[in-house]
Amino acid sequence: MDDIIENFEIGEVYLPEAISTSKTYEEVLELGSRNVYDFIQNIIVSNGFNSDDLKTRSFVIREERKYDEITRQYLFDGYSYNQHGTIKFDYDKELLARFMDSLSKIANPPKAYINFGIKDEKLSRNKLLELAYEDAKSQAEAIAHAAGKELKCCSKVDFKPFTTSYVSMSNLDGHMFCAEEACFGRGAAEVITNIFTPEDITLSETLYCLWIAE
Repeated sequence: MDDIIENFEIGEVYLPEAISTSKTYEEVLELGSRNVYDFIQNIIVSNGFNSDDLKTRSFVIREERKYDEITRQYLFDGYSYNQHGTIKFDYDKELLARFMDSLSKIANPPKAYINFGIKDEKLSRNKLLELAYEDAKSQAEAIAHAAGKELKCCSKVDFKPFTTSYVSMSNLDGHMFCAEEACFGRGAAEVITNIFTPEDITLSETLYCLWIAE
């Protein structure tokens, strides 16, 4: 199957901010929101997307605590702001390169995990079943011919629930990539364009057919 890597999703983007004990809930909310806004403007919008293309998966502000060995108690240690989001777009190595390059240039870059997958899983399933059926028919015809019979029809088809993975095994860690950029001594866009190619997605499914031959 050609061009099976049709889209990729930045599966997880988040901006955590740990605030000291002198900070308040309101301050961490303001700081975290400002970081997310800067990310949207400098990364999302500047790369040709709309601000609402980034979909929020979760949002939480929580109180942090640390263990005190002397008192043997957990003490208040400020608040943290965490907002997770995703953005999906068609596979484009140049766009991905620009995206990662932009991440490396902002003051407080979020973690970004890039996952590659098939855009239309339903269409891929249908094609896969068609191929499996044709393969089963070809094998049944060969068996019928060897037995001196003629294949008449398929009287029953059954299959197990889909357990096929439609995601490439390739993934890209934003923090790891920033480190790679430092090692190569050149821009992130050039690095990813030259060395990063997602692994092909291989699909398989078992189809059970009962054929009648006479």
